Amino acid sequence: MKQFLKFIAYLQIIGIILVVLGHSFHEYPDGEMGRTLPVYRMIYSFHMPLFMFVSGFLMVFSARIKTRSGRPGVMKFIRQKILRLLLPFTVLTLVTFIPRSAMSGIADDSIEMTPEALFNSFFYGDSLVIPFFWFLQASFILLAFNYTVMTLGEKARVNNVTLYLTVVLLFVLLPVLPINFGPFFSINEAVRLGIFFALGATYSRFAGTLDRLIPWTSPLFLAASVLLWVALFFVTEGTQWIRACSLAGIIMCVSVAKLMERHGVKVFDHLIGSNYLIFLLSWYCNVGAQQVLSHLVELPWWCYTVLSLVSGIYIPWLGYRYLQSHPDSRWIRVTAFLLGQSIKKTR
Repeated sequence: MKQFLKFIAYLQIIGIILVVLGHSFHEYPDGEMGRTLPVYRMIYSFHMPLFMFVSGFLMVFSARIKTRSGRPGVMKFIRQKILRLLLPFTVLTLVTFIPRSAMSGIADDSIEMTPEALFNSFFYGDSLVIPFFWFLQASFILLAFNYTVMTLGEKARVNNVTLYLTVVLLFVLLPVLPINFGPFFSINEAVRLGIFFALGATYSRFAGTLDRLIPWTSPLFLAASVLLWVALFFVTEGTQWIRACSLAGIIMCVSVAKLMERHGVKVFDHLIGSNYLIFLLSWYCNVGAQQVLSHLVELPWWCYTVLSLVSGIYIPWLGYRYLQSHPDSRWIRVTAFLLGQSIKKTR
């Protein structure tokens, strides 16, 4: 089995570009930060489900390639994810809380500088200092839950098909149950997006069989998946069936990524590895290029969008490159640790 799957790296890059782009319509003059734009709504139909799909895939893929050398137990795995996801969340929340609270005249919603507001910003997905960090909480829940279930299932010698289909069915049913999953630690988002995580894990486990059945690299298949995604978007938008549109969007992106890998399209190669740091730091660039700059300089709305997109991708990318190019500096290693980044010492 390959130790590195380039198409997954491409999926991560496609996903993070869509995330930054989705956060870059703030100055569109509709009074709703671009939410009325079809391109905005279509991006939001599948870009976070795509991230969950990739997370599920990588959880299973990483566990399988580590089987011979000793895959981590449940508690070790959870500790790893605390350091990878929740430590950066905590650090950046603390660093940003006071400046964010002081931006009440610029930000879309205010955060009071009180202990209660700080507590809520750690534990409630609708009160976060950096709004889209709910993804870190939801990802942690899904990783911990699914890894535990799948590890226990394998130890109990449950048939793999049965085990994975059961997890998929669970996340199909959870969102439609008459249960109020609230915003505490973004559990509502974990429930809403869990199906895509489970599908990513299932695809990773049975990729050999599924890849023989699905013509991912066929241009006709790609065209059909694009048409299906567009059609489902206009039919299911605003309904509970939007998950079908999200799945079609994921299939479309997998086809694109596999075609890029097959034909050696390297336009995204320079971004490989930096997607997580882009996710963590792009908010600062988005705010600076839009909400702050718009108070200082009057420009056409699309200028703020372009600045937000380019800075949101490439300023964190430059930070990633700097971290990777100074692996022997103690301060760089500490910074990388706090941000959940992996760097290798050269000596």
